Amino acid sequence: MSGGAAGGQTDQTTGQQSLTGPNSDVNRHAFHVDQLDMEKRSHFTAKIVAVHNRNSLTQPCTVDIQPTVKQVDGLGKTSSHGTVYGISVPRNQSGDSVIINDPQVGDTATFSVLDRDHSAARNNDWAESNPGSFRRSTLSDAIFGAVLPRKAQQVKQFIRFDDADGGGGMTIQDRNGNSLTSNKSDGWNLNGVKIDTKGNITSPGNMTAGQGSADQVDLQGHAHGTSGPPTPGT
Repeated sequence: MSGGAAGGQTDQTTGQQSLTGPNSDVNRHAFHVDQLDMEKRSHFTAKIVAVHNRNSLTQPCTVDIQPTVKQVDGLGKTSSHGTVYGISVPRNQSGDSVIINDPQVGDTATFSVLDRDHSAARNNDWAESNPGSFRRSTLSDAIFGAVLPRKAQQVKQFIRFDDADGGGGMTIQDRNGNSLTSNKSDGWNLNGVKIDTKGNITSPGNMTAGQGSADQVDLQGHAHGTSGPPTPGT
């Protein structure tokens, strides 16, 4: 006569009352509570099928999504969700300072469901507003959370905080092969150019000032008056 027997068991089909469900008032009540709980959505995962205003500096980004976990009826039959449109995408922002890296089509992400219809507040640039409707805890009132890493989605550019063991610091790399790293021994290393903690600069290549101008000069090839080019190692 436990509440779990009425519908809370892990092997119980969603929306289907168990054989012992009608045996007591307790079981019947537990089944009704389970049915009410099943109507509430809190968090879910979805694939992004469209992105609007991605990486824009002037317009908020929104995404259209399709939930990745299918719907199941009382008989165990499954069906796919339709597209949910216009989900807002938060950014790491404070005042007029922001880090912009909006999601892309094909990303799979987590989403949180707000308890009320916030469409009016969103359309009012997030100023205080009345609820857009009487709906509660629906997928349409979700907010983007974070992209889920996937093995099929190769990372080509990144910002990484390296382990301190061995003197590691930060690594920043773009998809074009440019990198900026820091460590305890070399300081900052930008594509081979090192700037140590004392400000000393070393470069594996030539350094040119005023490139393209009439007074262009490079560190390795310039001449000192009539004395000829600089002597290597001096």
